[in-house]
Amino acid sequence: MRPTLSDVARLAGVSVATASRALSNPDLVADGTRRAVRDAANSCGYRINLVARSLRIQRTDTLLVLTPDIENPFCANLLQGIEDTAFDMGYSVMVGFTAKGDRRCESYAELLSNGRVDGMLVLDGGTGMSRFTGPKPEVPVVQLLDRVYEPPVPVVRVDDGAIADLAVRHLSGLGHRRIAHIAGPLVAQHALERRDGFIAAMGRLGLPVPDTYIQAGEGQWDQASGAMELLLNLPEPPTAVYCADDMMACAAMDVCRARGLRIPEDMSFIGTNDMPESQRAFPQLSTVRVPDASLGAKAAELLVAMIRSQQGLATDTVLPVELLARASCSPVRTAVAA
Repeated sequence: MRPTLSDVARLAGVSVATASRALSNPDLVADGTRRAVRDAANSCGYRINLVARSLRIQRTDTLLVLTPDIENPFCANLLQGIEDTAFDMGYSVMVGFTAKGDRRCESYAELLSNGRVDGMLVLDGGTGMSRFTGPKPEVPVVQLLDRVYEPPVPVVRVDDGAIADLAVRHLSGLGHRRIAHIAGPLVAQHALERRDGFIAAMGRLGLPVPDTYIQAGEGQWDQASGAMELLLNLPEPPTAVYCADDMMACAAMDVCRARGLRIPEDMSFIGTNDMPESQRAFPQLSTVRVPDASLGAKAAELLVAMIRSQQGLATDTVLPVELLARASCSPVRTAVAA
């Protein structure tokens, strides 16, 4: 005979109602009770019929996260923050990769329309969402970093214009006047705002921004390397470069070293995000830290609150960033070898 919930409750020494809550809504019971019920269920072989349970309570306790990929360590850290928080709140996480093609995007749309997830987190600001989302899905949605849907769909983000302003002001404070920017993929809102923030910050300081001082790195190593080559080949190359992410900054630094330039004596660099590469670089890369795991955790908390119909929730949550001044920046020299 298959074990029943009553058997689990008896073994755990709790009521049937408490055993049910511990298995269906684990965040509503104490840790000790939850563990006792889980251990009792495992010992007698009790298994929840997830399909029947979902039909009964109209909930799957599953969140869908859409992201272009996880090759970028920044995305991986965001997902870790989401998964850790979701798990603690009793939810599982399903990840969909929107850059893998239309067929996959269509399958994620089916998950939404068939009610197989309770809510969706969107990390994708431009590489795949437009191919399948159309109108806002009926399930609760929270956006991370980039706004795909207009208000009142909430977004958890950082101020990308302020990131660029921190970087430019730091370099300007070291005496740099010829400051260039290697931009990320401008189809993504955060990359566009970092580029525009760079231009605005330079303007506030009265510093010129020739068109040639903004080069496309596209968030890729090879493109960033090519962008740095173009900057070094200018008749009047920059003395400092602000990069939209740390990986592109590391690529650009490699190009400078190959050309015989010293960092930071001949060229200063500052990146964005505080990826692991920034501390492993030589010299260590100055950067603007973006709280990736905290962004993911906050977004997951907000989505679960929406699923549970809590009221008065924020629609625009902006987390603070921090400038980390390391060894890749120094006061400007009067000349830069090209």
